Amino acid sequence: MAAGFAEFKKSIFFQLSWRLETFTSAIPIPTFVYFIMVTGAFEGEARLWAVVVAGLVAGGGTVVWGLTFRWFAIKKLLADLAALNAQASPGTAERIELRNRLLDYPYREGRVIIARWSVGVVLGAVIYIAQMREVPIYALGVEAYSLIFVLPISYVMYIFMPEMVLRPLLQQQIFAGLPPADGSVRERSYFTRIILAIAAVTVTPIAIFGFILYTTVTGKNSFQHPEVHIVLLAFEALAAIVIVSYRIAKTIKYSINDTNEVLQQLGKGNFGVNSARATTDEFGRQAELIAVVARDLSKMYHEVNELNETLEQKVITRTEELNKTLEEVRRLKLHQDGDYFLTSLLLKPLNTNYVKSDRLTVEFLQRQKKKFDFKGKPHDLGGDLCSAHTIRIRDREYTAFMNADAMGKSMQGAGGALVLGAVFYSIIERTRSVAAVQRLSPERWLKNTFLELHKVFESFDGSMLISLVLGIIDNNTGLLYYINAEHPWSILYRDGSATFIEQELYVRKLGMTAASGTIYIRILELKPGDMLICGSDGRDDILLPSPDGKTRMNESEDLILDTVKNAKGDLERIYETTQSLGEITDDFSLLKIKYYGDTMPEAEKLAKRSASGRHYKAKNYAKAIAEGEAYLGNKPSDTEFMRFLSRCHRLAGNYEIAIDLCERLRLRLPDDTRNLINLAGLHLVRGDTERARSLIAEIRQLDPAAPALKKLEDVYRRKQKAAA
Repeated sequence: MAAGFAEFKKSIFFQLSWRLETFTSAIPIPTFVYFIMVTGAFEGEARLWAVVVAGLVAGGGTVVWGLTFRWFAIKKLLADLAALNAQASPGTAERIELRNRLLDYPYREGRVIIARWSVGVVLGAVIYIAQMREVPIYALGVEAYSLIFVLPISYVMYIFMPEMVLRPLLQQQIFAGLPPADGSVRERSYFTRIILAIAAVTVTPIAIFGFILYTTVTGKNSFQHPEVHIVLLAFEALAAIVIVSYRIAKTIKYSINDTNEVLQQLGKGNFGVNSARATTDEFGRQAELIAVVARDLSKMYHEVNELNETLEQKVITRTEELNKTLEEVRRLKLHQDGDYFLTSLLLKPLNTNYVKSDRLTVEFLQRQKKKFDFKGKPHDLGGDLCSAHTIRIRDREYTAFMNADAMGKSMQGAGGALVLGAVFYSIIERTRSVAAVQRLSPERWLKNTFLELHKVFESFDGSMLISLVLGIIDNNTGLLYYINAEHPWSILYRDGSATFIEQELYVRKLGMTAASGTIYIRILELKPGDMLICGSDGRDDILLPSPDGKTRMNESEDLILDTVKNAKGDLERIYETTQSLGEITDDFSLLKIKYYGDTMPEAEKLAKRSASGRHYKAKNYAKAIAEGEAYLGNKPSDTEFMRFLSRCHRLAGNYEIAIDLCERLRLRLPDDTRNLINLAGLHLVRGDTERARSLIAEIRQLDPAAPALKKLEDVYRRKQKAAA
């Protein structure tokens, strides 16, 4: 029996009940009874005995109510806790739900004590009325007023006391590692708790003294021995203050001790210490945060330990992996450099100057951006291409040249340059071996070459584009025929001055659909000592230094003109000067053609032109043509004379030659309606009405008011009717 009672004394129910009920019996009930007695609410022996009976019955009932509620509530919580502890791995949701119920239990006790007092006072009044057959209005008012100072202090103690008793339950290992409660539990800060506690202990003497003072002034009551009441009330107030303050201080002490203990364990390296939430105040929140820190530290500690234990082996393993990776990278780089080297070998014969002439010289300078070593020797690779060849067209010697820039870096650009160089080389070889190609005019040869190159790159569907300057130079006369397909402007260095020979874009890059439209063949007559310099965009793509220490990309196209001028056309000096300006960010290539001059004096050329004109006026077209051909052969840049010579051949009945001259003129001046009218008329004379029809449509689009257009259309319609 003694052992059973000793075990019962250790139970949560007993520990909680004797504290709560003792406090209620020591502070709120005596204060309540004293107040009723001293205010004279009940007079006479009979009324006093009725009050005693009512108080014992109602008070005893509320005590039984409180004990019964506590017994079943604690029993339910302990049973659920035992069930969770019995499980091998209880669920997180179940543990959170039980933790929240334990945290909420003190507030349930607080609500119950308020209900107990409220119901007890009402029940006591009913029992008194039943005994005395009277309704004591004044006494009932005093009782209701008494609740003002007994309810707050009861509520405060019924929250603090269960929190202290239930703390060990909430600190069990089963609640360790739970996520923070956040808004799932009722939280009350210590600021609120202390304000509530201060209000609870101060409202008692204030309310009592205030009421007694009021009743004394109004004559409701008088004190025979005031010093006795002062001592009693002071004792009650002091006892309440001491008990409540002690309970608050002890709660804070427990919370601080728990926090210190956890921190000490963490400092010793015990990261598995339990820091579960035991209260609904800031200390409870702090315990949750410390638990999060402890988990993170534990994870880091184990990772560091594992790393330290296996560091040496990991270093060895990682070193082996890195060595294997490095060897693989070396092997791949060797293969890659081999591919680069093979590509550079393939490009070398295509990237060569094959021109030998006493009338002009051709020079290349190439500095590709991609540098690599193969078998101990340095090489470079890129998408720039320079090519120059000597060809014969119509029994005259020409220099065909090309400076190109293939889209992309390294292998991609080199691949484009390789395709371009191979196709261009095949065209050169075909020109040398096929007589029909050699009979083409320079303009027609250049156009056909450009279109053939374009068709090859058009098949790549835009994945490989080429910008280039493509041209041929008459070695005897120095006349330049060229096409600039979206390449940087070509430069003419003449008499110590450098200028661009282009001002606007007419032809798009190779591989673009727009490149197959109207082809403009531009011409430029080089004078003795002139230098033509073509270059890729590496000459302009320079990172220039700024005063603020940063770099900026060059945006001036004219910078290269100053460089060429200062270098006097010397390619090496142009490159060195460009390099001194800043960092070159792209492949860099330059092609220079220097023309030395022809052998026929200018006066002799003009004499032949004049002679042709005189024979034309005399209607001696054969001699006019002979003198004109001799002149045009030495002065092919005279586009206006080409028109005149075409007319001479037409009048002489040489329609094929006249058409050829008109077609050459059309490539130089595609919008010249006079030439188009002449060409359409020639085709009508020869009976080629389909070609004449397309030319008439072109004239109509260029100049609907052309004087000869109506006449051409009439002749065309007559030809159509005759053919029908």
